[in-house]
Amino acid sequence: MNFTPKTVWAATLVTASLASGELGICGSARAQDPLAAKFVLTWTDHTNNPVNLQSPGPRAYMPYVLYHASWPAESRYRVWYDTASNAGLAYGSSADGITWTAGRVLTGINDASASTSGTEFAGRPVVLFNPAWAKPYRIYYYGRTDTTRHKIWVAESTDGVSFENNRVALDPEVEGSRLGTFPDGHAVVYLPGRKDDPNDPEAGRPFVMYFQSRDNQGIAFAESKDGYLFEEPVDNPETEPVEGMIQISGLPEGVTTYPAQPVQVLALAQNDFRMMAFTGNTSLKYLASADGFNWVVAEDPIAEVGSVGAEGSWNDQRNYHASFTYLGGGRFFHMRSGRDNASGLYRTGVAWAQSAFYRDNDLGAWAMYSPLTDYQAEGWAPSVDSSNQVDGTDTAVIQNPDGTVSVRDRKPSGNFYLARDASWSVPFTMEFRSRFDDGETTGTGTDEVPKYTFAAYMQDSFHPGPESWQPAFGPDRVGRWTLGDDSVPGSVFTLDGGQFHTYTVVCRFDESARSQLVAGDTSNNALARLAVFDIYVNRDFTAPKASFYSTTFAGFPGVDVDGRLDIGFPGPSSGQLTVDWIRWGNGIILDPRDPGAITPPTLAVVQDPGGIKVTYSGGVLQSAVALTGPYTDVAGATSGMVIPTSDPQRFYRLR
Repeated sequence: MNFTPKTVWAATLVTASLASGELGICGSARAQDPLAAKFVLTWTDHTNNPVNLQSPGPRAYMPYVLYHASWPAESRYRVWYDTASNAGLAYGSSADGITWTAGRVLTGINDASASTSGTEFAGRPVVLFNPAWAKPYRIYYYGRTDTTRHKIWVAESTDGVSFENNRVALDPEVEGSRLGTFPDGHAVVYLPGRKDDPNDPEAGRPFVMYFQSRDNQGIAFAESKDGYLFEEPVDNPETEPVEGMIQISGLPEGVTTYPAQPVQVLALAQNDFRMMAFTGNTSLKYLASADGFNWVVAEDPIAEVGSVGAEGSWNDQRNYHASFTYLGGGRFFHMRSGRDNASGLYRTGVAWAQSAFYRDNDLGAWAMYSPLTDYQAEGWAPSVDSSNQVDGTDTAVIQNPDGTVSVRDRKPSGNFYLARDASWSVPFTMEFRSRFDDGETTGTGTDEVPKYTFAAYMQDSFHPGPESWQPAFGPDRVGRWTLGDDSVPGSVFTLDGGQFHTYTVVCRFDESARSQLVAGDTSNNALARLAVFDIYVNRDFTAPKASFYSTTFAGFPGVDVDGRLDIGFPGPSSGQLTVDWIRWGNGIILDPRDPGAITPPTLAVVQDPGGIKVTYSGGVLQSAVALTGPYTDVAGATSGMVIPTSDPQRFYRLR
């Protein structure tokens, strides 16, 4: 079968199998909790730590790292760090995370002249990058100028070095502030759409800042509409939980508080947040969340990199203030501060981590392609959650000679689906080619149009609200579940459903509705608006043909935390549909190519008198001295090149 290849390792071509998960549909959750599996990271520390950041000052620590594949290859890794004890910041870049350019001192932020003591004016950087902003870099850092308390400042830049518009972002002297007098860590994320209200342009709060509370009770947060001025939620003594504190679970028995210094929060997806934090200058923590406000301790301390090193190592006295970034392909890059007893130097080490979940279900790439030439071998089965069991006549799944599959449910009531386990993060995209063969409905009113659905579900109890996306497809229209109701503009699109069409369905969360649910508002309005789908027809990606909020149905009991897809007829509709193929992947994927038009990448490595000869196509060549990485792009690589051998071993793959 022609499944989309993922990664090529060494000289062996490895093509993707079916999407991760069992090959059948069962009525209970998996033995291993996919929520936990999704967040598991396997760490590999760099053997030659610390790395040289070429600091312009006496220190090179408190790093904050970003990585973007769109940046030039020589500077895809970028770091901002302290050059002294809260007394200066610098920037450096790297092609591989190991060899760094000479540090450049940041300008336009507080310097010694801004401080009455001449010290502690700028440190602990946090940097957001968004190419859509007029000035795409925004830095948040600590500085003490004319008071005894360290405020968090913000400035912006076009290049990440020369900043302007320096101002206070969060002031601990505001009455009721939880910000401490000398915090060592904070984190900021940008969540477009959070708390948006069409009736109140001032309501949106897309920027969220995390920091350790002054009373050491846990991690507090503040929010901002513009990313410049942050405000902390005002507590209501009668409300539980407290508004201005994130909720943390997974603590040891008897532990009720979790004071820690957050350093970075990655928002990989709408339901995938990762946090790095530390305590005591010696212990690194890793937390995970599905919404950014309810967190679970995933690892404390982090294996391999979370504790001080052995005696004589670069970090045998301190190991703290860690930052990490996502590289793609399920791989993460990590930087942390350290100090040793022998020299007393403050330096930075690096490490890598692998996520098996995102290795197989990466963001922005098709993870699953099912041509439906043998639906059972491809992991599909009738759903056992349905009251209509297979009888072969009224209810049937038919493998057609032309390589398509028909799903039939001609019973006047009940549900019948062809279902498959999936592994999704939100947003995700599913694309398929299908047609409506025939149909009836016993419904009336808005349910008077017969329909079949490609219903996507998740049952993540860690996430607020029903996670279901249920676009409907009728004989002459597609769109919202109640196809008979086109009162909402853009919710229904008219077409000839009896012909094959290619549908691209993007499934996402409405951040405004989700922020209501996180805050405890479980009104039907918030529940109904949570899950949104956009339908594109025949790959016309100029605009969705139909968009709507799903129902509040949360999915059948057999749906697990990371997803299932059901194809069939929900009562009161019945009939038959035919599917040619289907594929899906995490992220918004608007791909103009048919699955058959995608050429699998190939890689061959053979011996040559001059070393080894590497022939490849369909990707960017990368190499590493160890199978687990780190992998870096081979500069100037061309297919057929001969590479002299100098290392005892070297591994190659295509990105």
